[in-house]
Formats: sequence, C-alpha cells, structure tokens
Amino acid sequence: MAIYDLGTITTGRVSLFKVSASTTIENVVLSYSYHSGRLPPGLNINPDGEIQGTCGDKIFQLDNGETTFDSGIFSIDKTFVFTVTATGQFGNVTGNQQYSIDVVKGVQKSVANMYGKIRPDGTALDEWQALVLNAKIFTNDTVYRASDANFSTTIPQFLFLSGIELKLSSAIFALMKYNNYNINLRVGDFQLSQAKDTAGNVIYDIVYAELIDPKQGAGDSITLSQANLPALTVQINADSLKIASDETFPIPDTKQDKLFSNDIINMQNELKDGLTVNNFDYLPAWMKTPQSPVRGWRLALPIRYLKPGEGEQALYRLKNEITYDTKKLDVSVDRWVLDNAIGTTFDTVADITYTGDGSTTVFTNVYNVTAKKHILVTIDGLGSTAYTLNASATNPQITFDTAPADGTVIIIKMKHTTFGNLVVTTFDASSTDTTFDDDGTRFIGEEVTFDVTIDTQQQLMFSKSAITDNITHVSKHRELVRTV
Repeated sequence: MAIYDLGTITTGRVSLFKVSASTTIENVVLSYSYHSGRLPPGLNINPDGEIQGTCGDKIFQLDNGETTFDSGIFSIDKTFVFTVTATGQFGNVTGNQQYSIDVVKGVQKSVANMYGKIRPDGTALDEWQALVLNAKIFTNDTVYRASDANFSTTIPQFLFLSGIELKLSSAIFALMKYNNYNINLRVGDFQLSQAKDTAGNVIYDIVYAELIDPKQGAGDSITLSQANLPALTVQINADSLKIASDETFPIPDTKQDKLFSNDIINMQNELKDGLTVNNFDYLPAWMKTPQSPVRGWRLALPIRYLKPGEGEQALYRLKNEITYDTKKLDVSVDRWVLDNAIGTTFDTVADITYTGDGSTTVFTNVYNVTAKKHILVTIDGLGSTAYTLNASATNPQITFDTAPADGTVIIIKMKHTTFGNLVVTTFDASSTDTTFDDDGTRFIGEEVTFDVTIDTQQQLMFSKSAITDNITHVSKHRELVRTV
C-alpha cells in the first residue's frame, strides 16, 4: 500500500491536517477512524477526517533530555506512519489508507502564545455565547472543527503575542513592570478572513471582530516635568486607602516622574525586550495567509471558525440579521494567559546550586515534591540520598544528615520523566497493575515516575494598574488622567 504524505508539523503547533476518500457508489457518506500505526503525540482523527490536536514535544530524547546538539539549535525529524479506515454509513463501503506526518522538534525550544482572555459578567457572557452558537448564522454543517478546543470561541479571547520561547513565569512576570497594566479595548466591525495552505487551498474561513486600542500610537512614556504639570505631593491615609504592594510595585513615597503608556504595542515591546519571540512562525494560519488588509498579527477577536467558503454568507447574516450590540462586550483585560506554561520537562528550568560551608545542613529546594525520587541531589558531582525531604508549598527544603564540607558544590535538580530505572516497566505483558487504552500497555512498580506537572495554561496577573493611577485617585488632578 502506498503511503500518502500529509506534510510536516512542528511540536507545539496545532494540526490542520485532514484525510479524505471518495467512492463511486452514490449517496454514501464516509466516516474515518484510526486503524493502526502511530500518530504524532497529541493528535487524533475525527470522524469527518480532520486530524485534531496540538503536537506534543515528546518525540525523541537521549539521556533524559540532558544530551545537547549544536548548542540546542539542532533539530530532529521523526516520521509517523498510520493507517486510517474509511467506512460508509451503512457499512457497505470500507477501505484503508496509510498516511505519514513528519514531526520536527528543536531540542531546547519550547514556545507559547500569550492571550488576553476577556472575562465578561454573566449576562454579557450569555449574550456572547448566544451569538457564537447561533445556529441560524453558523449552521452546524458549516462550522469548522466544532469539537476542537483550539478553534472554540465560546470564551472570548484575543492573541496578544505569539511564539514566545519560554522562561520561568516569574522571569516573564518581571518584564511586565511598566507598560503592562489594565487595558480597555473597543469592539469594531465584523470581518472575514481565510487560512490557506502553501498551495493556496483554503483550510478554513474565520469571522472575527476588529479590536480597537484607543491608546494606539502613544509613546512608550511621558515625563511629567516635560508636560509642565504642577508640583504634586501625595499623601496616603491608611484609614482611607489600602494599597497592596510587592517588589514589582513602586511604593507610594517613591519618586515617580514618568507615565508609561499601556497601549498594546508598548505592552508587546516591553515583553519583547526580554524574550526571544518568533512571532510570525507561530501565528494562526489565517494571520499568515496573504490577504487584505495586512499579513501578520492583528488585534482581533475571533467569533467563529467555518469550513471553506462558508464565511461570506455567515458574515452577511451577522451584519444584517441579528441585533447583537458589540458595545455590550466589555473588553477589559487585567492579565495575560500563556497557553503553554513551563514545567519540569523543559531544560530551561535552572538547577539550584549552593556552596557548602561545613556547617549548614538545611537548603531551600524550590521544587515542591513529595518523594526524594523526583529530584537529584549531588555533592561535587556525586549523587547523595543522605538527606531528609521537607515538602512545603511555601518553603520546600532538604536537610542533609551531615553538613556538606566547606567549598563543595551542591546541586539540586528535578528529575525528568523516567521509565524502568530498575527494569520493572513492562509493556504488553500478561501481568499488570495498571492498564491504559485497554490494549495491553502496562506500567508496573513505583519506579515508573512522572514529573510534577502544572496546568498548561498559566495566568500572569498585572501586579498594578500603575503608580500614577494611585496619584490620580488621591490628587484629583485631571491633568494626570492618562491620555497618551
């Protein structure tokens, strides 16, 4: 059987692949199912032939991910071959076809997109969902991948920044000190766009609403002395105003002579200055497709993804047959959401290093794990288990039985996912403790360990509106209301 090559996907990206078949028998509706072989991790076949999901990054590893090629630039390709069965609705037509997908992974590149997730009140959210789920505008047979969470629009959100090479969330948060704070956007006109493949074939249509930033074009900051504003003394009365502060929040008695603009572009630039961003590569397909008005990132709120050619009629109905007022949607954003938070399987998580002094036995662990098998502790390169693990959500520590000698190097690191350190992991055998997928894949024994994981999404709350907001609230000086 010939193998049909569907193309290439990079780890961390959403699949847009689709399989299809034809038959000479009339009035036959085909459905598709997985038959055999291996799909790339994270992908699955829908009955309509769409291959859905986000390609996982567990493609190939050496030495628990410690082996590095070409300073992390080298990439590894892997081909996945699988067979799909097409079946007619009455079972009278069936056939198999082999397909292949090539997966490319950059050894040390882990990326995420950052979104502004809008959080309307209950009534506004109900009205929004009534719009995007309106079957008179978006009929069921026209919706693109209705069951794929990557194309769901029931919770309104917009793309803020794409292709961020991940660092610890604390490092990203530290970059949000000045320009990133609460922002209000306006909803503009409904628009239509399309996503196309490299051959020019339409993959899907998208109906979206333009978002308008009222502060667009503002400078990064304005110095108060340059604006000829009056001298200002701020007095904070503890009984009338409470300000929660942390290390990223300038305390009220600190001199603050600049206003930082929170327009979208300045907010993006503040993060780009400290991050590596492959913005264009990780944009959704419809933003990368050449078309009017621009090719590239757009400040836009997706309303509905539709099958090829279905967008024009839906857009017409949206503009002429409904009474939904977009102004009812309060597009207020007080946080960015990462769609791929950094976890313990990324090599960018730094090891913890200390130097022994001959007397200290207690060291901060940082990794809050419940068992010693999840971390690796070395003293001058030699592994040690002569310590007690003190698990804590706020202050995890390890306590050595004997203080490491003066000048010794102590390293604490999180272990990566491991299988069968003591050769007890068994696959497809008759004896079992745990079974997955009812097909005989089995894991036996406690030596099978998985990293501590966190939710793939992580919210980065804006820590402040701005010190100048507190000045305006207290001083009543209208001149300080942000207009830049």
